[in-house]
Amino acid sequence: MIRYKIIGLQNEEQARRVEQRFQEALDCLNIEIDRDHQTIRLPKTTDPHTISVISSFEQISLVDETDYQTNHRDHDGFHHAHHHHGFDRGWIAQKNIFFVFLLNLFYSIGEFIFGTLFKSRALLTDAIHDFGDVLSIGMAWIFQKISNRRADEIYSYGYRRFSLLGAIITSIILIVGSVLVIVDSAPLLFKPEVVDAQGVLWVALGAILINGFSVWRLRQGQSANEKLLNLHLLEDLFGWIAVLVMSLVLHFTDWYILDPILSLIIAGWILYRTIPEFLRISKIFLQAVPGEINACELRESILRLPNVHAISHFHIWSTDGEQHMMTVTVTTASPDVTEHEAIKQQIRQIVTKHHISHVTIEVLYDPKRIIKDSILCEG
Repeated sequence: MIRYKIIGLQNEEQARRVEQRFQEALDCLNIEIDRDHQTIRLPKTTDPHTISVISSFEQISLVDETDYQTNHRDHDGFHHAHHHHGFDRGWIAQKNIFFVFLLNLFYSIGEFIFGTLFKSRALLTDAIHDFGDVLSIGMAWIFQKISNRRADEIYSYGYRRFSLLGAIITSIILIVGSVLVIVDSAPLLFKPEVVDAQGVLWVALGAILINGFSVWRLRQGQSANEKLLNLHLLEDLFGWIAVLVMSLVLHFTDWYILDPILSLIIAGWILYRTIPEFLRISKIFLQAVPGEINACELRESILRLPNVHAISHFHIWSTDGEQHMMTVTVTTASPDVTEHEAIKQQIRQIVTKHHISHVTIEVLYDPKRIIKDSILCEG
């Protein structure tokens, strides 16, 4: 038996379908897919044409696991993140986001209560900010939940991009909220307000515990939603640590100007971290080529294949920053259908090295070479 790595497997339903197709084609009932590692064992005598046909029909790629590990040994982090958790990543993300939502909701309500008891304008203002955070986390959870739906007649590629939409909305809320904090805090540099240091101290301790636990809960998240929320919560954690230090200082001094200075620093840092992430997510949402993929290098690799003479309709994009996709049309002078399938399989072998999980390939028969060789990328 030979163990193959499966690239582009989308869900449990497709996994069962692939198993059944190989069982029927090979008349072998003990063929099963390892869900955790996304691999399949096939007899050594399996006809390569059978593998090619099933792979093409299911839009997946089968790569000898030994070759796969050799070609991807420099990307262990990517494989762990994208394959180890199998098909459960979306549901885990949804569960984690909802837990963080509840945790922050209860804390923001408590902050309103303590802000009123301590007569602290600073805490009440931050409670409003945290409640805005709760709304953004709630929307992120809703979009993450939608993104876990399977493809249907309306969204043929599935709902994964809704997770991306949630991340965009979260980043916009972060940016707008930071700008409002700057506008609100800047005047206080010239007229600082008295801060209840004792009350702020206890609230800061509670916030550090809650945000620290939330960061830990989302630490291994791979979706754009989880990454952005984790960045958000990490910033809040550092901010509350700074607030804790400030409250300790105010126990011994009356340097109330530290409050607006700290607010401006935190808001500036949030903008510094969030704006680049917002731009990155926006590029994905607008279907730009994923940043880690060199389109020119990939194009040239395909053109160097034997019997491939030209290439067109070459498009690469990502549904949500994790699932990369590609379409391509190549021409060949070979009339052999088997050779056409071999070309497709070779292209699938190439794109797996670029973390592309779904590829649609069209082979155009051009015996007179009417279409000339495509121009290679410059440089």
